[in-house]
This record gives sequence, structure tokens and C-alpha cells, in this order.
Amino acid sequence: MVQKPAIKLDFFASGYCEANAKIANPQKKRGTCRFYALWALIEIKNVGYVLFDSGYSEAFQTATHTFPERFYRWATPMYLKPKQSAKEILEERGISVSEIRYIIISHFHADHIGGLQDFPQSQFICSKSAYQQAISLNRLQSVRKAILPKLIPDDFNSRCQFLEDIADEISINNSGIEEFKIFGLENFKLISLPGHAKDMLGFIFSLDTKKILYATDASWSYEAYHNGILPNKIVKLFFDSWPDFIETQQKLKDFESKNSNFNILFTHCVESLNYLSHDL
Repeated sequence: MVQKPAIKLDFFASGYCEANAKIANPQKKRGTCRFYALWALIEIKNVGYVLFDSGYSEAFQTATHTFPERFYRWATPMYLKPKQSAKEILEERGISVSEIRYIIISHFHADHIGGLQDFPQSQFICSKSAYQQAISLNRLQSVRKAILPKLIPDDFNSRCQFLEDIADEISINNSGIEEFKIFGLENFKLISLPGHAKDMLGFIFSLDTKKILYATDASWSYEAYHNGILPNKIVKLFFDSWPDFIETQQKLKDFESKNSNFNILFTHCVESLNYLSHDL
């Protein structure tokens, strides 16, 4: 009898926003591009189902109905097909929201936390400093940082565990990337990727031939990242730290040079769509 692996990983997408293509890659021609909101479903033996982010849901429209939050909707219009929220995708696959034990939050931008309110029983795992920033900003500051506090469930505090407090082990790998071992796993570790957002998280996953470093929004395009093309500097208006963003890119390139068998994936990169477990 073939034994099931201790961990299984699948990627999905819930909606997308549109933005000027030259923001992500200044060398691109004029026009818009789609930034799909990827999230991951992780099934872990003896733990259960874990989400990494939650994509968009219709809650985004509600949260951006009034000013100043409406500026967010204007800057990055969101599109979500029917039955494409994380909750609906999971239910279509026979997984109820009550079965999602944990949701790991990479950072608090709307396209990553848009579906949190659909999971009233899940525990949250996030960076302490990222959460503290998200709740400390006034409404105008939040919009500037691409954060919509209205998307954070009212009982978040009672359901939240900070990664720094619960990690089994915290270490620095040979590329200078901080790693967090959780759930007692050796082949799945969260990683710190600061810059784009406050103490943003990604993960390293390794199972047989499936080896992935998921770098969330450390870049928006593998092509741009690989060729050293930085986004338009207008992004400094909402990035948490430009110097940290540059340093994170350098660490990722060092990791890639030392681990050529790993695929480097980014949340909004077109190449990442090849890993989706459903049709858009």
C-alpha cells in the first residue's frame, strides 16, 4: 500500500487586480496587466488543512465602498468570478471552512487577506510586527500602505498566534534568509522576506521533485527578478522598505544560485499560474 506523504501542497487563485504593466516592469510596453491573487492549500498529516493567504473575496468591495478606502479600489480594480473565492473553491472540492485549522498570513495587503472573514473557526499565524503595523495606522495611512483593516476579522486577536512565539526553531540559512520551522516539519519552513510589506512571509517547500521557494510579493515577475529589473520607483509610496526589498532580492538570487533544483515562485507572476490546481 502506497503511503500518503506527510504534506501536500496545491495552489489556487481567487480574483485579480489590474495595474499599469510598467509599474511591475518599467521595460514593458504600455497597458495593464493582471495580478492574480494566489493562495496555497497545505494538507499536513496530524495537523489538517492549512491555508497560506486567502486571496480576494467580495469583502474587498465592501471594505472599499467609502473614502478614503475607495482610492484603493480605483488604484487597483479587483475582479472576482462567481464561485472563485477561497471558501467557494474549497467547498467545490469537498472541504468545508470548518476544516481549515490554520491560515498563515504572508502580509496584510488586501489581496492576501481578502477571504479571512469566510473562515470563522480558523486560527491565524502571522508576523507580530506586521500585525501591529496593520492595526496602528489610521485610515489614510492604511490605504497608502495597501492595507484594509476592515478585512481583518473582529476576533482576530483571540484567534491569532504570532510566528515568532510558536516557531519550533528559528534559524538563518546560508543565503541569509531567516527560516521558521513549524508543525514539526523539515520540508516546509516559513521564511522572512521584508521589504514589500512589513516582515512579509514566504515559504520553502521540498518534497521529492517538487521543490519550491514561494517568495510572495518579493517580486511581481520572475522575468524582472531574474534580469535584475526593479519595479517603477513609484512603488516606494506603499512599500514598507525599499532597502529591505533590494536586500531580499539579493538573498533570493543567492539562494537560487545555490539551489538550482528549486523553482522560485511569486504570487502575481504569470509563470506561477502553471502551478494552479484549477482553471481561471
